[in-house]
Amino acid sequence: MSIDVDGIESIDVLKDASATAIYGARGANGVVLITTRRGQTGRSRVTVETSYGFQRIAKSIPVLTGPEFMQFANEAAANAGLSQPYTAAQIASAPTYDYPSMMLRTCDTWRYCAAAPQASGSLAFSGGNQGMRYLISGNYAAQDGIEIGSDFRRHGVRINLDGDVSDRFRLGTSLSFTRVTRNAPRVENGSLGNSANGIQAAMQFAPFVAPRDTVGNWIKTSPTTEPVPNPIANALELTDLNTTTRLLGSVSGEYDVTPDLRVKSTLGGNFQFNKIHFFAPRTVLDGGVGGAGWIFSEEIRNLTNENTLTYHRALGPGNVHLLGGFSVQTFYGENIRGDGATFPTDETNVFNLGSGSQLLPAASGVGESAILSYLARANYNIDGKYLFTLTGRYDGSSRFGANNKWAFFPSAAVAWRISDERFMRNQSLFSDLKLRLSYGQVGNQAVESYQSLTQLNTQFYTAGGIEIPALAPAARKPNPDLRWEQQTQFNLGFDAEFLDHRLTVTLDHYRSTTKDLLLVVPLPSTTGFTSQLRNIGAVRNRGVELSVSSINMRRDRLTWRSSVNVSANRNKVLNLGIDTALFLAPRTGNFFAPNDIYIVKVGQPLGAIFGYAVNGLWQTGDQCYLKNPTSNCVPGEYKIVDTNGDSTITAADRVILGYGEPKFYGGLSNTLTYGSLSLDVLLGFVSGNKVVNAGNAYGCAAIGQANERTCVRDRWTPSNTNTDVPRANRSRPRRLYSTFVEDGSYLRLQTLTLGYQLPARWLLGAEAGQLYLTGQNLWTLTGYSGFDPDVNSMGGDGRFGGIDIGAYPRTRTWNLGLSLTF
Repeated sequence: MSIDVDGIESIDVLKDASATAIYGARGANGVVLITTRRGQTGRSRVTVETSYGFQRIAKSIPVLTGPEFMQFANEAAANAGLSQPYTAAQIASAPTYDYPSMMLRTCDTWRYCAAAPQASGSLAFSGGNQGMRYLISGNYAAQDGIEIGSDFRRHGVRINLDGDVSDRFRLGTSLSFTRVTRNAPRVENGSLGNSANGIQAAMQFAPFVAPRDTVGNWIKTSPTTEPVPNPIANALELTDLNTTTRLLGSVSGEYDVTPDLRVKSTLGGNFQFNKIHFFAPRTVLDGGVGGAGWIFSEEIRNLTNENTLTYHRALGPGNVHLLGGFSVQTFYGENIRGDGATFPTDETNVFNLGSGSQLLPAASGVGESAILSYLARANYNIDGKYLFTLTGRYDGSSRFGANNKWAFFPSAAVAWRISDERFMRNQSLFSDLKLRLSYGQVGNQAVESYQSLTQLNTQFYTAGGIEIPALAPAARKPNPDLRWEQQTQFNLGFDAEFLDHRLTVTLDHYRSTTKDLLLVVPLPSTTGFTSQLRNIGAVRNRGVELSVSSINMRRDRLTWRSSVNVSANRNKVLNLGIDTALFLAPRTGNFFAPNDIYIVKVGQPLGAIFGYAVNGLWQTGDQCYLKNPTSNCVPGEYKIVDTNGDSTITAADRVILGYGEPKFYGGLSNTLTYGSLSLDVLLGFVSGNKVVNAGNAYGCAAIGQANERTCVRDRWTPSNTNTDVPRANRSRPRRLYSTFVEDGSYLRLQTLTLGYQLPARWLLGAEAGQLYLTGQNLWTLTGYSGFDPDVNSMGGDGRFGGIDIGAYPRTRTWNLGLSLTF
């Protein structure tokens, strides 16, 4: 979000145990190295990049019209034995308001349309000589979101300097300043029902009522039995401005003590300032009777110092390269929040909270942590044929218990370039062939500070009718035995090149076990606490990764290159300490029971979806296997599998309905160049994963409390029994039915770029130039009924897998860009 892609030189992904070991805790989940462009010796250059484009919704999901919903709601009420809310006259005269269309920035036609425009640009100056090299750049990006009220802006400046003070002493510095602003007024990742946001709320809102009443005031909630807040009013009236200002810099010095011995020291800092302005005027639900607002301000300081000594020389038949050093990283963060409500006017927004007659106590917090590391690495290279690496780190983190702050993490790797062996010299199949093997450990300390210590929170007590603030133990129990989470990983791979380097194949197999997992577990209320962070359990991951690159054609002016990568991962929970299962509930409002949806269970993968298996619908004449057939085997209702055979559907009948992790995934890219023209095509694919389409809990479950998707037109009725959509029934139990769990497999045309190298006569003094047209998310083949199968409303937490809770819709994007170098 805060990085300008035009300023990136390269991106390297390190995943095996030996490659990530030197990074310690920062490499616990792999390492992504982003190298920014730097100045080069030679003539000064000026680079200009600019692009403009637009976004449109990639997929639309239709909902019921006003009369359809009212008739549907009546049917749902009647089947539940309730009075019908709408009369025949109301249904006959009901209008239709398309809330999903009103929520999105859309166009009636593609022609001359920029539904949600976006633009970006950068200007860079670079050059220098042997004594000093520089790169100075500025960039901006502006994007209007596909949902009304949402937008994104970024402005940044970067300075990279490198200098040779002498033949033995070198200095380098990098400094970047970025400011990002983002408006997101209740447009994404809310919940379900009356907690829904954005497009999810728009699809649930009553379609027969206008957003405003006859005098122009906003309708605050949907006039249905599920009072969804008005998403149009929220998007246009709420202030939800998120601002991030970031200063990232480093300075390094490198000195050659001798030709073989080098010392390097680096000091870096990451200073981040976050602000949120939230204000709800009295015209919307969140504003109450007189408006409500708050300001949040946060300051984060992350300082790093790393000092290393490297030594290299010839030793025996090869060369040895030794590295040793230490690093220290400190983190400090503080925040403050002020709230107010019931203001004399909405015009002051958040800038006069003190004028509110209802003030809440200010909240503030602070956190500090540090990690100290000692590191060593030895490389031994024999003619590039035999390569050996040993690495060790000794890390200490302030976040763990007093007796468990330190841990040692070793790793080792060997590689054998078989193609350089004497017995391979007379063969022509392999241009290069290398075998790799590595084994190592890394630690994870990604938890909040002070979890090993007793914490106090503010509690209010009443004495004589007066509220008195006091301190009381926090709800989370301290754990003085908290220690490092450790991952042990084994990697085996080979790299091969064939046909004079025209075909490259890389195959990797890995197996990792993570033990002493840092997980929050619930505690019984009798302990006086609600939860505790513990080191419990272990998880195993194993998989393969295959990458193939080829030069398919290389003739005169025509070149065709392809690459494909395929990965498959399998994980398994090995143990959970004293428990055999943990139940997880994502943010789904009150539709699902607290223990529904996900289970972490020994012997099963993470992301296991847990709910009720449905075997079609009850039909007239079916033999009922449940007690009370008149109420439990009603035609048109879900036929839930009685797993334990007790003739009653209870929580004990829940089963695993699928897994969020795909069986395999990957991508296919092709690059064709013909003279000055180039075409890049990237396809991405995922297969075998399941997605919880939680939106269908109010979208295709035929409950009738809020508007639903047009799939309920095919609901069960006595005259329409060949369907998998149940009958309308407002009193249907709220459960995670297997019908909400869908196949998340897809094949997507992710990117298509057509480029043209401009001829010299068009450059107007420029050295080089390129014009390009890029399309993203142009086509998707999937059976998923939601907006997009590549979704996880709970972020990257692997315990939850894929779940769609009104996620921000993915867009189809076109950009036209120009790049010039002077």
